[in-house]
Amino acid sequence: MSAPSPGSGLAGYAEEFYRRFEVRAPMITMALILIVAVRIHELVPLLSKIRPAFVLSVLGFGYLVSRTPVDIWRSAFREPLVKLVIVFYVWAMLGVPFALYPGLAVDSVTTPVLSQLAVLMAPLLCAPTEDNLRWLQRAYVHGMAAHMLVAFAGGVMEGGRLYTFGGGLDSNDYSAMAALTFLLGAGLLQTEKKGLWRVLAFVSAAILGLGVVKNGSRGGTLALVFGAMVFLIASRGSRRFVYAILFVVGGVLVWNVSPYKFRKRMIDLVSGTEDYNYTAYSGRKQVWARANIYIQRHPAMGVGIANFPIMEGQYLEEHGKVGKWSAAHNAYYQATVELGLPGGLMFISMLLIAIYKGWRLRRAFRDSASGERLNRPEYVAAITAFAMSSMFLSHAYFYLLYGLLGLIAFAWRVAGMDRGAAPPIMSTPQLQPVPGAQPVAAPQYVAALPS
Repeated sequence: MSAPSPGSGLAGYAEEFYRRFEVRAPMITMALILIVAVRIHELVPLLSKIRPAFVLSVLGFGYLVSRTPVDIWRSAFREPLVKLVIVFYVWAMLGVPFALYPGLAVDSVTTPVLSQLAVLMAPLLCAPTEDNLRWLQRAYVHGMAAHMLVAFAGGVMEGGRLYTFGGGLDSNDYSAMAALTFLLGAGLLQTEKKGLWRVLAFVSAAILGLGVVKNGSRGGTLALVFGAMVFLIASRGSRRFVYAILFVVGGVLVWNVSPYKFRKRMIDLVSGTEDYNYTAYSGRKQVWARANIYIQRHPAMGVGIANFPIMEGQYLEEHGKVGKWSAAHNAYYQATVELGLPGGLMFISMLLIAIYKGWRLRRAFRDSASGERLNRPEYVAAITAFAMSSMFLSHAYFYLLYGLLGLIAFAWRVAGMDRGAAPPIMSTPQLQPVPGAQPVAAPQYVAALPS
C-alpha cells in the first residue's frame, strides 16, 4: 500500500495524517473486512464468546474515528450509500415500539449496526489510491477463499449441502458469499501485475467457484450464473471472449465434481419440477404469499426488524395451526415486511445506487503507464449477483452486503467520480513541514470518467 502525498487525496488531508496514518487505515479496514464481512472467525466457535466483530468495530473503527481529520469524515458522510444506510437503520430503530417482539427488534438493530457501519465507512477513511483498492479487494477474495478451504476440511456434506463445525453461517450464506467474492476475484485476475498475485487470484477464484456448488444452494448458484453473465456484458473487446471461455470451462469442471443431489436440485429448478418450495406450507412460494398479507396489514412501520418469524407464528396461531416459524427467504420481502414499505424502498434504493455506480465504474480507470482504459466489471457483477441471491435468501441485513457497498463507494472515490470529495489529481496544498517528516512520493494512478 503506497503512501500518498499530501496533495493527492481529499482536500484538507494533513501531512501528519499521510505520514503516520496512510498504512494503518487500510490495515484496520482489511481486518474489518475479514472479521465483519467475510466472517472468518466463524470457523473458530470459541471466538464467538468474545464477539470479535463487535470488539474490532469498537476498537479498530474507534481508532480510525479518533485519528481521521474532520474533512475526511465529512466527505464520508456525503457518500449517498452511507446516508441511505444510516437512514435505513434509523428507520429500523423508530420501528422498535411497533414491533411484535420489541426486545428482539432492539437486539437486532443495536448489535449489528455498529459493525455494518464500520465495514461500510472504513474504506472511505483510507487514502483513495488504486493500491489501497487492490488490497481491500484482496482481503475479500483471499479471505473468503481461505474461509472456504477450512470449511471444506472441517465441514460435513449432508443432503448435498456443506455444514461447517462453526455453525454461525448456513450453506446458503456460504454459497452467496462465495459467489460474490468469486466475481471480485475474477476482476483481480486482470488488475494483478505480479505473477504470484495473479496465480493466487486464479486459485482463490477456483476455490470460490467450487465453494458455490459444494454448499448446494440454488440461490447462490443462480447468483453466480447471473453475476457471471453481467460480468461478461460489462466486459469489452477480446476480454469478453476470454472470460466467456474461462467461465464455461470452469462451469463444466465444477459441475462434474459437484454432489449428485445438487445437480438434481438444479435440473429440477431448470425443468420446473415442483418440490417442497412450491407445495409445503414452509416452502418459499407459500411464505412469499403470506408475506404479501403481512405487508397489507403493516404497510407503514412493518412488524419490526427480525420479526418476520414472529409474524409467521402469529399467523399460525390465528389459523389454529402448529408449524415452522419461517424466515422470509427473500431479502426484499424481509425488509418490506419488517420495516414497512419505506424500509423496503430504502433497501431497493441501496442496491440500485450500487448497481449504477458499479456500471459506471466498469470503464472509469486508466492504466497510469500506458494510458489504456481499464475494464473493471467485477463491481457491477458482484452487486447484481447479490440482488439475485436476495430473491431466495434473507439477506437484508447481511454483513457482506454492507462491506460490498463500502468497496464500491471506495472504488468510486479512487476513480475520481466523487468530484466533491476525491478529485483524482489535486495540486499540493502549501502545508508547513512537520519536523522530522520524510517526503513521500505521489501515487501513480490516473482516473477517467466513462465516455
